[in-house]
Amino acid sequence: MRRFLAKLLLLSFFTFSSFSYANSVKITHIEAGYTRASYNDEIICLVRSQSPSVLVLNKNGKTISNITVGLSYPVSAIYKAGMVFISDYYKSSVMVYTMFGRFVKRIDVGSHPTTIKSFDGKIYVSCSKDSSVYEIDYQTLLVRKKYSFKSASPYFEVLDDKLVYLYFFDSDKSYEIVSENRVEVKVDNLKNPVKYIEKNGVSFLLGYTDGMLVCLKNNREMWRINLPDFARDMVLTENYIVVTSLLEPIASLVTYTGEIAQKIILPNVSHRVLNMKEKLVFLNHLPGEVYIVDPEENSIETINVGTYALEMFKISESEVVVLCSDSGELYFISLGE
Repeated sequence: MRRFLAKLLLLSFFTFSSFSYANSVKITHIEAGYTRASYNDEIICLVRSQSPSVLVLNKNGKTISNITVGLSYPVSAIYKAGMVFISDYYKSSVMVYTMFGRFVKRIDVGSHPTTIKSFDGKIYVSCSKDSSVYEIDYQTLLVRKKYSFKSASPYFEVLDDKLVYLYFFDSDKSYEIVSENRVEVKVDNLKNPVKYIEKNGVSFLLGYTDGMLVCLKNNREMWRINLPDFARDMVLTENYIVVTSLLEPIASLVTYTGEIAQKIILPNVSHRVLNMKEKLVFLNHLPGEVYIVDPEENSIETINVGTYALEMFKISESEVVVLCSDSGELYFISLGE
């Protein structure tokens, strides 16, 4: 929302520039239509649901395999220990292949599996029709646990000692923590929680639709701040919580005490942000741009990428990869000093 605390707002005037030759860009051409990406243990997985395919590449962009046989409607995929785990929406299964494309096993889970993640030797997959998350042992390829929830959501986080399930579509609950005990938490006046991060004993919850950022300790609200609507992503730096917006071309830098320290005006809206080498890297999906922001130098560098830039992920502390779905390209961007 546009209701900012004006007296706390420090509007930063940034210098804009086009691509700097200190940054290098390499492009890998792929087929169009890949919309989701993951990176784990130096392996990239790209997923295309229509004309089903999971493309497996190394961190340099070289294709290892293109998995198509046996897939119906893949939604998400991740690499772990020589194998690729793929959630297949219509098969209600996690399909397992070697990284070279050989079929290994079909693991039956709940109806309509979507998001798949890996953490600490386990694979987790959310199932939208039966509102659950399944935990799979990546070595035995057996389902270890099923966690059932009150409503469906594609968003969850797996932390050191807990699973945090975000009730994106539920107005009665905000999130649920599953550890030794289960705790449901309702945060008032926060719509569509989309991201949850913990740091130094406190947690930060971001509401997508209303741009509400809430800080909690022991699941009790400490402070909140209202930022521009359609806040799709956030990242924590040493001094700030950085939040994007798909409504306004603004990046909000919020202190850990809940005040707006800077409002960065970007060339266009953004939906992804990474913290890298003391710089902030933002992704714009249309027209397709990457913004490298140095808050200390008050500068923004723009790198033009391909059409419909959907995903951005880090492969090292100085390299990011951008997936451009419509143009069928992967951009490997190395940040200069």
